[in-house]
Amino acid sequence: MQKSTPPLLHGLPVIGNLLEFQKDRFTLLRRGYETLGPIFTIQLGPKPAVVLIGPEYHDFFFRETDKILSMDKAYQFLSVMFEGAAFTAGPAEYDAQRHIVLAPFAGKKMPGYVEIMVEEITNWLDSLGEAGTFEVVSAFTRITQYVGAHALMGRTFRDQLGDEFWDLYAELSGGIDAVLPPNLPLPKFIKRDRAKKKLRALIQQVIDERRAQPGQHNDFLQDFVNAKYKDGRPFPDDLIVSLILALVFAGHETTAGQGSWALILLLQNPEYLFKLRAELDEHFPPGTPFTHQVLRNLPHLDWALKETERLRPSADIIFRYNLEGYEIGDYYVPKDWLTMLVPRVAHLNREIFTAVDQYDPMRFSPERAEDKVADYTLIGFGGGRHRCAGYNFAMNEMAAFVALVLQRYELTLLDKTPGIQYGLGAPRPTPTRIGYRARVQARQELGNAALIQSDAAGGVLKR
Repeated sequence: MQKSTPPLLHGLPVIGNLLEFQKDRFTLLRRGYETLGPIFTIQLGPKPAVVLIGPEYHDFFFRETDKILSMDKAYQFLSVMFEGAAFTAGPAEYDAQRHIVLAPFAGKKMPGYVEIMVEEITNWLDSLGEAGTFEVVSAFTRITQYVGAHALMGRTFRDQLGDEFWDLYAELSGGIDAVLPPNLPLPKFIKRDRAKKKLRALIQQVIDERRAQPGQHNDFLQDFVNAKYKDGRPFPDDLIVSLILALVFAGHETTAGQGSWALILLLQNPEYLFKLRAELDEHFPPGTPFTHQVLRNLPHLDWALKETERLRPSADIIFRYNLEGYEIGDYYVPKDWLTMLVPRVAHLNREIFTAVDQYDPMRFSPERAEDKVADYTLIGFGGGRHRCAGYNFAMNEMAAFVALVLQRYELTLLDKTPGIQYGLGAPRPTPTRIGYRARVQARQELGNAALIQSDAAGGVLKR
């Protein structure tokens, strides 16, 4: 006797849970988890999707990807943008590309990328002056764009074509639509295709220059230009272009959103910020250069970034398409459904984490190590063979941003409770203003205030 399908979270006729999913998917999916348990179904218009929550189900999801669960069919709506590269490639082609995709992220290359990150962040910091206000999401988005252009395509590309590239990329990503057929003659699709044609021409021009002058660059693009399949075939130019565009999509929006949340959450939690500042003052005082080696001495920063991943993961939903039906738990999930993981809800599992709604980076300290009780407790960057190739790149970029800003400035969160902007890309904070003062200036003002108070009391302040 066949098992029943997982219980369905109540929704509207015909469209099911689609509107609420688009408006506030976290609240919808957390309600499903808390009322129906770790396996339940939502209805996204005509398409049912089963939601799996819990380490054992995460293990199944990642283990069965490219077997009974398909990643490329789930993200087919992105193929029109990336044309068979990376996560839009079928299993055989993905396997063939995998060593090429991973090569630029090799550990030996990371110190050079960190230098680029520090250079771009410092350029932005130098533009701020002694005191003022910045909007963190737009600021860090711009930084990640400059880092991306610089690391992916080289300094010349970043300096000469960076702004044009990102303006076109905004038009390209504006044409993402998971519901409508991608070839409809709609304005956003027309702009998408026009931007894609121009972007591909820009990148192809740089590829041609690289092939004409080999050996002069050390960046992602050069690795791809030099790459060969394992059978010796050169990696074709059209796939190099698609891969660059795919890495931009997978990288800068997610890093910008999660890095902005990291700083916001620290400012909302001054007790932990005090601990982190003490660590930074000891190992990364003002005037100290930020290097890849510095990160090894900043565990509180690492734990803060992990807690940000837990509470505000950039990949808050992960999809697969069911090539076959399967049994899981007490249920049967049919062929042609979607299967979904929900990292932000999964990270609130009370069997794994204590005080799940509280910001507490110390849960990742060696003494507690709550995330080590099972595999796949943190899945904000995916898992298994499809885990985000750029995980270390993203973590280093976020760490450099937070550390360099805190090294230079005292900060005040002016928009105390930012909301969440949902879209087809990574969820990010609503625009959030942060006030800043140079740390030396802030210390002088505190000292002057203490002197005034002491004089008024007739006392003596010892320095």
